[in-house]
Amino acid sequence: MYFLLNLSVVFIGITMSSCTETNSKNVTDKPVNKVDSIQNTNEGVVHIQFIDKPEFNGDLKTKTMKTGRVEYLDFYDDLEAERISFEDIAGKKMASYSTYSNQVIVRRYLGFFEFQDFLVHKGDSLIMSFDRNKPVVIKHSSYNYAPQDFNIENSLNKKFTESYLTTGKAYDTWSVAFKHFFDDPQESKNQQLRKGYEKGLYNENLENQMGKLLVPSMEVLNNNTQQFLDSLNKNNLISDAVYTFYQQKYSNLLLKLKIMSGSIDSTLALNEINERLDKQSFHDEYFNQCLDNFEKKYFTTKAKWTTSEYLNLRDPKESFTFVKNSTLLSPKLKERMLYISLNKIDRYFHDDVDKYVKNFTEIVTDKTLIEKAQLKYQKDVFSFKSPSNLHLLTLEKKQTTIEDLLQKKKGKVLYIDFWASWCGPCIEEMKYSKSHIQNYKNKNLEILFLSMDDNYQKWNKASERLEINNLDNSFQILNIENSKFIKEHKLKTIPRYMIIDKNGVLINQDAPRPSDPKIRQIFDDLLKKK
Repeated sequence: MYFLLNLSVVFIGITMSSCTETNSKNVTDKPVNKVDSIQNTNEGVVHIQFIDKPEFNGDLKTKTMKTGRVEYLDFYDDLEAERISFEDIAGKKMASYSTYSNQVIVRRYLGFFEFQDFLVHKGDSLIMSFDRNKPVVIKHSSYNYAPQDFNIENSLNKKFTESYLTTGKAYDTWSVAFKHFFDDPQESKNQQLRKGYEKGLYNENLENQMGKLLVPSMEVLNNNTQQFLDSLNKNNLISDAVYTFYQQKYSNLLLKLKIMSGSIDSTLALNEINERLDKQSFHDEYFNQCLDNFEKKYFTTKAKWTTSEYLNLRDPKESFTFVKNSTLLSPKLKERMLYISLNKIDRYFHDDVDKYVKNFTEIVTDKTLIEKAQLKYQKDVFSFKSPSNLHLLTLEKKQTTIEDLLQKKKGKVLYIDFWASWCGPCIEEMKYSKSHIQNYKNKNLEILFLSMDDNYQKWNKASERLEINNLDNSFQILNIENSKFIKEHKLKTIPRYMIIDKNGVLINQDAPRPSDPKIRQIFDDLLKKK
């Protein structure tokens, strides 16, 4: 069973940034751009250059959990998201995100329950710092930003005390509930003693309770924020797009909490969601949270609990079916909710996702959503030209085999790194594998990165983020289920490492990890041999 990366982490924020330049470049006195409701079909990239090393500025410390860390940079567009760890950008001090959407939310996490969002545009190139008190510098943009577009949340946090804390709680109520209630050591102990669905049910109740607690303060914050945004917009200090985004953000957060807490009935919630789906030109992450919580409240709660002791959640496959069969949802809303639901199935029941993607494509009419789902979730299917124990795909989508690869590499010591985009420990070890590449450059040692992703897009995106997409030694394993090599070597868990000597002989099928100090001595000894 492959390692399953638990993505249920605390989501927290993004910061203001700095450079020796001023914040006036490409900024006009008046916001001249309107929100573009039509998504450009051309792909573009948002670039962010950092002038300093990433630093984490906050820990979660409670009586029951002494420390915790969140070190991420997130990109969100209409329906997609990508997470980049601080570690990934520490070296080159750059991050980028490819998108077809005209607008992208960039979020950087500073500490638990604190985050800031920036609305940027496709094609932007920005210079930022990890110091929240320094301004964002626009290096290149075709959009005319207004003077305060990148300072909204800093201003809100100063003007409305603990506003970041409220929105942070609203974002991830399960984590807040954990801190709020599990500060009691006995309560924490009780939760540890609960089994299976009892843990999940208790978490559901905590979320509902936290939602009820947060609705009043969120209503006040939403009203205050609206007045503040109106003032900025009236004085031409923020552009229309940024004004609309923050207006929607706090309004959507409030709606999400009302749905979660049950303080709004299903009919009113559905009417509000449909109205926003039709009227809002940019459907941000917070609108998607409303949909997610509407599904949880009125569909997922009908689903059976999973039998896995590890997951402790209701079956997202059943929830998908309930949404699909609903007669209350409009076709447009249903299709969007089903697309979001596919992500949960892929995350927790990856082996079943093909079936639900097929089901999705049969009932959905939005061709763009169908193409997105197939590209993102559907497993790759290839016809092979020659027999092999292990078929491989290059980043240029050319096929090769393990036999051909080993023949070409004969005379070199090979260290094979088996990994996948969803494997946290694999990615943690990747930096050590990459350091060995530098340490043994021109010394007849090569590292092969063999991905066990069954979807090209996931592998390609992860390879780009981890900077192994420019190597000739990066491949995706094809047809994993039927591979003789995989079966013979019982390659059921990753990360996993193997060593092949200069003669092309596999001498260690379960080698030490790249972070293990012993691996260098093994490399040195093998390189001395003829």
